[in-house]
Amino acid sequence: MDPRIEAVHALPIHILRELRAKLGPSFASAEQERFYDSRETEVLYSGWMGAGKSRILCEKAWSIAKTYPGCTVGVFRKVAASLPATTLRTFQRDVMQMDRIRARNLTESWWELDNGSRIYFLGLDPDPMTGVPSKIGSLELAWAGVDEAIEVTENDWMMLLGRLRDPRIPFHQIAAATNPAHPKHWLLLRFTQPPDPNRLMLRASSNRFLPDDYKAILDSLPDTAIGRRLGRGEWAAVEGAIWRVQDWQVIAPPAPSRRVIAGIDWGFVHLFACEVLGQSSGGRLAVIAELTAKGMGVDQLAPRLAELAEAHDIVAFHCDPSEPGLMDQLRRGLADHRHRHFGCKLRATVVPAVNDVLPGLSAVDKALRGGMTIDPSASQLLSEIPGYTWKPARGGGYLEQPVEVNDDACDALRYAVMAFEGNPNDPWASLRAGQAGGVA
Repeated sequence: MDPRIEAVHALPIHILRELRAKLGPSFASAEQERFYDSRETEVLYSGWMGAGKSRILCEKAWSIAKTYPGCTVGVFRKVAASLPATTLRTFQRDVMQMDRIRARNLTESWWELDNGSRIYFLGLDPDPMTGVPSKIGSLELAWAGVDEAIEVTENDWMMLLGRLRDPRIPFHQIAAATNPAHPKHWLLLRFTQPPDPNRLMLRASSNRFLPDDYKAILDSLPDTAIGRRLGRGEWAAVEGAIWRVQDWQVIAPPAPSRRVIAGIDWGFVHLFACEVLGQSSGGRLAVIAELTAKGMGVDQLAPRLAELAEAHDIVAFHCDPSEPGLMDQLRRGLADHRHRHFGCKLRATVVPAVNDVLPGLSAVDKALRGGMTIDPSASQLLSEIPGYTWKPARGGGYLEQPVEVNDDACDALRYAVMAFEGNPNDPWASLRAGQAGGVA
């Protein structure tokens, strides 16, 4: 460490606090300073362990609250339970000046400054009844900070953007700090494809305050995706990926499909996902549409699914078979749509999907290797696939089962592909085999 920095750190803590109050934070890198000064609507600071990401996020939250009296600032993580040992600890230990705090409410998790500004520390946990973060709905924010932003969903991000309307500040911003994830993560794509002047992405290049022994730890991390993410701040794909999609496969289908199937993975608090899969006259598969939702019941989803089925001439919805009651609800919803709309061309049926996991994973892999394409509009599926991996085994290597996190669209795709592999529940199987009969 630089001897000058060591000398500053040796000063009594009360003197350090006075210096920080007068001079502001000491920046670990040029990227930190750019992040602190930025006024773009959306700004992202990513980097390796020890890059000072949480610290600069808290410093900026404190600066905004001090500079604009009476404003409301929010600092968020995906799960509220993770705040006390991480972001909130950094704020209380390294940033907050107690002499500027005139009130606090630990139950509602806010700190009020002597100028009337408040800083909230909240989780984006979904409400069990609505599926959305209920504590956020009433906030009018001047500024929002998100720590470990790869954990939040794009819906969470959009919801926070919609809360930026506190009039006590001349600009509004959502600022995020995070470790990197896989290169197809929605957050990276949002900031890079295409570039937007209202969005600023910064990657940590250094931290001049790190001791040499910590730098040695970072340098010793293995040359794996996790090691590259945590040690070098790279957005790297995890080993053990189950499926791989080439760039040329992300394309709109060139011609109408000969036959269309949809796969459904149920969700309310978790994501509901429907992937629509078409087959060309040559037999090639293509994901042609997607429908996802949170906090919506089947009665609300049925009209949207009916419209989707009419638009793409879906012949069957192959649904997660663990919820027969939801399948019955969807059948009733589709029947009601037919009755309500004169001349409706809806012919889709609702059947249980084949849920044999390993054969389903193999079927999707086979389809992708055979040239299956994915429409760019299927953003949830495209964001899930790079992080859809085999579960690591304790002794090294991988187990023959996927990590069941952020996999709703992948499950829906598996159900749809298995329908083309042959589903004994598929009422259209007899027609494909050239037998008599059909579906009323």
